[in-house]
Amino acid sequence: MPIFSTTEALETVLGGFFERLRFVEQAYLIYQIGGTMEFVFRKPDARIRWIPQPEEAVAPFAVEYGEATAPVLLTFEQDGDTAHRFWLGRINLQQALARQQVIARGPLSRAMKLIPHLDEIYPLYADYLHEIGHDEWIGSVRP
Repeated sequence: MPIFSTTEALETVLGGFFERLRFVEQAYLIYQIGGTMEFVFRKPDARIRWIPQPEEAVAPFAVEYGEATAPVLLTFEQDGDTAHRFWLGRINLQQALARQQVIARGPLSRAMKLIPHLDEIYPLYADYLHEIGHDEWIGSVRP
């Protein structure tokens, strides 16, 4: 059974986590990518984007759901379970790209700036799952 049974569940959990990421120290890296990064999910279907904001904004990026209303620089397509395992730190991005568990479109070299910082971000997802009462999801997916 998939972790996210509905689009609403995926948007609530991953979207909520992405909203929280806007305010962590590493969020400025999303701004430095220089364009919108979109996550396209299958099983269930959903779209969530990180949209860089002006430097004077409260957070370096905004989170948007649904169809894109502006150009997207980078797109990462994966199923919901793959995204869940990724944010738990159980999937290596480079291996997932090679195995086509994650399909990337756009200048991937810009997103690679995030890789050295992912180890700092992964624990935040497990913490978030704990805070929202989904401890069972933290150990539910094998590496």
